[in-house]
Order: sequence, then structure tokens, then C-alpha cells
Amino acid sequence: MRKAVIFLLSLLVLGSSLAFSSGKSESATQVKKMRLSTNHPDSTPASKGYQLFAKRVQELTNGAIQIDIFYSSVLGSEREVMEQVKAGAIEMTHISAGFLAAFVPVVDVFNVPYIFRSHDHYWKVLTGPIGKEIIDQIDKSGVKHLYWVEAGSRSFYNNIKPITKPEDLQGMKIRVMGSEVMLKTMRAFGANPTTTAFAEVYNALQTKVIDGAENSAISVASMKHNEVAKYFSLNEHMKIPDMLLMGMAAYNKLSDKEKGAFAQAAKEAQDFTKAEWNRQESQAMEIVKKTTQVNEIPDKTPFINAVMPLHKELSAKFGDLIDRIKAVQ
Repeated sequence: MRKAVIFLLSLLVLGSSLAFSSGKSESATQVKKMRLSTNHPDSTPASKGYQLFAKRVQELTNGAIQIDIFYSSVLGSEREVMEQVKAGAIEMTHISAGFLAAFVPVVDVFNVPYIFRSHDHYWKVLTGPIGKEIIDQIDKSGVKHLYWVEAGSRSFYNNIKPITKPEDLQGMKIRVMGSEVMLKTMRAFGANPTTTAFAEVYNALQTKVIDGAENSAISVASMKHNEVAKYFSLNEHMKIPDMLLMGMAAYNKLSDKEKGAFAQAAKEAQDFTKAEWNRQESQAMEIVKKTTQVNEIPDKTPFINAVMPLHKELSAKFGDLIDRIKAVQ
């Protein structure tokens, strides 16, 4: 009798375990897990935007989609991860137009120096008909453009001397992204451009492999480049947008309702990131000023004049696109 009771209890326990296991497996299959890669640390406006984006997608899909964010290039450089996203190995990636140009050549137009008159002009182009045209080209390349990510203005920082005029850049080894237009821009200024992964810039500055680089105050502060650069000169030669992209294979697996959730979350994250950028920018500049000499450049005309011939040269590559961007009011 005792053996029979033990046997029955064993069957009940086994049955409960199987039921729990089955329930757990069934529940797990209902959650789609996705990965989002960025080269930024978790505190930047872009990363804060991705955190909001992931949270809203999860909420809008009632928990059906969970996005895990991987910061500081732990999954690879922007170019490396972009290739994985196109191949379907990773679902989403942060990327700058400076790197995306290698995959979608027309995006290189955003890397043209001094093409934007102001911050307002920049956003009118991105969210207007020209931005839509370029998004259409991106979407034809095997990835889905989700939203534009504010990235501010780029200026020079280095360990040699203050940059107050283009001639000061003569012969300096300056790190840039691999965009053809960015390389041409540095040469127009008289600098010697070199491509270095963003995650390696700190060490390259520290060991004098490069003399300097160019980026926003937020990027300089968040990556602590101000610890290894003596001078930061605010010539603001470029305003290059970043963006969040999704592999088209992953995007096409979404239901119409899920695509709607992604679109809504993207809109909210784009607006949030713009506001967060404005909030963090002055704070970042104060951090940079503690360790680095910051040089204001009230008159940027000499820098603009140095690259105007490049605008004409690039018309062969972009047709009337440069003039159309300049004409946006």
C-alpha cells in the first residue's frame, strides 16, 4: 500500500513538473528577443533614446517583444555590426551616416562640411522630402530605417595646438570615419585623415598614434577623450545624423500591429533624443572644460571657404542634391 502511494505521488510530482516545464516553454516562445547594438555608453542621449524605444516597444506589444541593448561596441564596430544586421545575425544597430555611406552611397551627402546652415535647417532636411528620399534608398539596401538620432555638431580636438583657422590643421593626423566625403574634407583642411574605430580613439590619442579627432562635446565627454586631448576648437564643420536601423529580414517578420508599435516607439524616441541632447550638451561642455582648453570660433568663414571647392567637386557624385539641401528653408 505504501509503495502504491509513493508511486502515485511520484506520478503527480512528475506530471506537475512536466506541466510547469511545458508552460514555461510555451510562455518563452511568446516573447521575441531582439538585440540592439550601439557604440555609445549607456548614458548618452542616443542610448537613453534606445532605452525608451525598447521600453515602449515592449509596452506597445504587451510584452511580446523584448529588446536587449548592447553598449560600447561590445558586439563589434558600427561597420562590423551593420554587416551582421544585413545578414540577419543581429536585429538592430545604431550607425552614423559617416559609416552608412559605405553601404548606401547617397547618405554620404550628409557628411558634406557646412552643408547645414543651422540646427533647424538640419532637422527640416532630415524630416522633409529629401530625408524621405534618402530613407527610401536606405530601405532598399537590406535594412529598415527606424528613426534619426540627434548627434550634434562635430568640431576638432587634438594634442598639438588650438585650431583657430584651417592652416592650423596642416599635416595633423586626424581620426575620421571611413566616409569618402569625410576623408576629402580633412584633406581640404590640410589635415592627414586616418580611420580608427571609435572605441579605440582614447588609446590612439593617449599613445599619439593620432594627433586628434573630431566629434561633439557629448561624445568627447562620454568617451573621456577630454582626458587625453589638450585642445577642443568649436569650428562645427559637420552635423552628421546618426540613426537606428533594423535588418529587413527581422522587420519583415513583424506583424502589421508590431510594425505599428515600432513606428510609434521610434517617433517617441526620436523626439526624446533631441530633447535629451539639448539637456546634456551644456553639461558635457562643462566636463570638457575642466581638463581641456576650449576655443570658441565666432567667425567660421575661413573654414567654410576652405571646403567650398569640395561642394562643387561633389556635385558630380550627388547631382543637384547638395544645392537642394542648401535651398531648404
